[in-house]
Amino acid sequence: MRHRGGARRRMLPGAAAIAVIALASGCTPEPGPDDWALEPISFRSSFAGTGTETVPAGDPIDVSYGMHVLSDDGAGGFWTASSGSWLHVGADGETLARFNADSGPLLHTSAMAPLSPTELVVAQGDRVHVMPMLSVLDTTTMTLRDLPGDAVGDEGDFDYGDFEFGDVAVHDGDAIVVRYQPRPPDEYLDYEVLRVDLDSGERTLLHSGPVELDDAWGARPGIPPIGLDVDAAGRMYLATPSARIVLAADGTELSREPQVAERPFVAVAPDGTALWSGGRPERTEVQGVIVGGSSEARAAIEGRHPCPATSSGDALRLGDAAGEHPLPFLCGANAAAWTGSSWVVAIGGEGDGVLVRLTPPSGS
Repeated sequence: MRHRGGARRRMLPGAAAIAVIALASGCTPEPGPDDWALEPISFRSSFAGTGTETVPAGDPIDVSYGMHVLSDDGAGGFWTASSGSWLHVGADGETLARFNADSGPLLHTSAMAPLSPTELVVAQGDRVHVMPMLSVLDTTTMTLRDLPGDAVGDEGDFDYGDFEFGDVAVHDGDAIVVRYQPRPPDEYLDYEVLRVDLDSGERTLLHSGPVELDDAWGARPGIPPIGLDVDAAGRMYLATPSARIVLAADGTELSREPQVAERPFVAVAPDGTALWSGGRPERTEVQGVIVGGSSEARAAIEGRHPCPATSSGDALRLGDAAGEHPLPFLCGANAAAWTGSSWVVAIGGEGDGVLVRLTPPSGS
């Protein structure tokens, strides 16, 4: 994505006024060169057939269930998974796959990232129904190749093996994975960032840090979430409940900004432009325009703008070479992924879940 210097420089002094998303009654407004575009994405939510022969069916909709696992597909489209409901939308907006996984590992996918246009690296398991596992998913057959795991106790009495996996990304054919490890008797948890060879399963520790007991209290009884993504240069971006961190490819810490977040995530373009979610909203002059969509989808987006200063929902911000720029829309989003020229952002829950194509300003 090319830098839009003028538009982004105007974000920096944006403490003067809260931005307003343009909502139209009747015709849909067009975003100006300095506006962000927020477009509800429609897809076919029904399906016909069984197994790998399932095909999308029914009329397109743009409001459905909340989606919490989201990944680009390596070809300009994206995949989502939520409680066993899988959806694949192509670069041209066509619904390519829609099915429900009623049992098995695909029911418990917690994170995924594209290895190729036909393969996803997935983290599965929740220690209740399925033991944590890293796998490569062939999306043409929906079959999994599991990677070797880490046996409990290999490193001593307090080694819990693959206790839990967090987010996952892919760089240069390797997986970059967040793994959690309990640290009794004195500490709560550590998180580790591992580089995993997808052929041998060999692992290299790149970074680690503590997770505190009172982090992301709203995630209970689950583990506090940590978001992860990687840019084309191999820099790693970590969104934790307490910080936004950028690491070099070898794990050296490059930057750290404090935050307090309940459901942090990060989605990064190849050039390192990052969409962060986490922390309190800030005042800004940035403006966005809702483009198209049903009245229900537009209402769901409007209901997440502005992010009030007292909001408990995490706010979005853009990070680039010029710094960080707060964004006033899509407060409390679930997940996001970069798809080539825009982000796809998932918001809402049952009955008001919307996938939003979030496109940066076109002005220079």
